[in-house]
Amino acid sequence: MTLATAPIGQVVVLVTLPQLPSLHDRLRAMGLRPGSEVLVLRRGFPGGLLHVRCGQLEFMLRRSDAAEMAIRPLAA
Repeated sequence: MTLATAPIGQVVVLVTLPQLPSLHDRLRAMGLRPGSEVLVLRRGFPGGLLHVRCGQLEFMLRRSDAAEMAIRPLAA
């Protein structure tokens, strides 16, 4: 499962970050790492942006970039 397909309102755990070095480095600088918990807040129209929260940080991701980020559900 990828971040692009995560259900709205669900907290998930990042397994991988995108391979593109500039995006990988930017996300790590924002505090995202494998093991980080991410909440999917909303999704734009088909092919649109994904609005997510990690801790106190909210940001938007292109769906194509989110599709490169593997996730797993948060264990109950």
